[in-house]
Amino acid sequence: QLYWQPHNRAVARRIQNMGWRADGGLWLLVRGGGLFLSKGTGIVEDFEEASVQSRGFGILDVGYRSKDEAWAAGGSGVLLKTTNGGKTWVRDRAADNIPGNLYSVKFIGDNQGFVLGNDGVLLRYVG
Repeated sequence: QLYWQPHNRAVARRIQNMGWRADGGLWLLVRGGGLFLSKGTGIVEDFEEASVQSRGFGILDVGYRSKDEAWAAGGSGVLLKTTNGGKTWVRDRAADNIPGNLYSVKFIGDNQGFVLGNDGVLLRYVG
C-alpha cells in the first residue's frame, strides 16, 4: 500500500518551494529568500545554503536549463542566473523594468524556456 509519511526538514525556516536539479539533487526555497541545495543526489538530508543576492526580495522558483545553468525568479522582477550548478548567482537585468513578481521558471530542453509573472507577464528564453 502506498502512503505519505512525515519527512525531516533540512532547515528551520519555512519551505516555500522545492524541486529537482538537473543533476538529480534537490533545491529548497525558504522564507526570506534563502536557497538551499542538497549536497548529493536523490533524497538526502544534508543541504548547504547558496549565496543569492536577491535585493531583499524573495525567490519564488528555480528552473534548471542544464546541469550547470539555472535561473531563479522572484519578487519585484528579480531574475538571477547561475552557471556553476547553483553555488553562486548573478542578477540578470533583463527583467529589471518589470513592475511585478516573477513566479515560475520552466525549461523545455536546452534552448527553450519561459518565466511566468503576474498580470500576464511572460518572458521567453532565447539561447
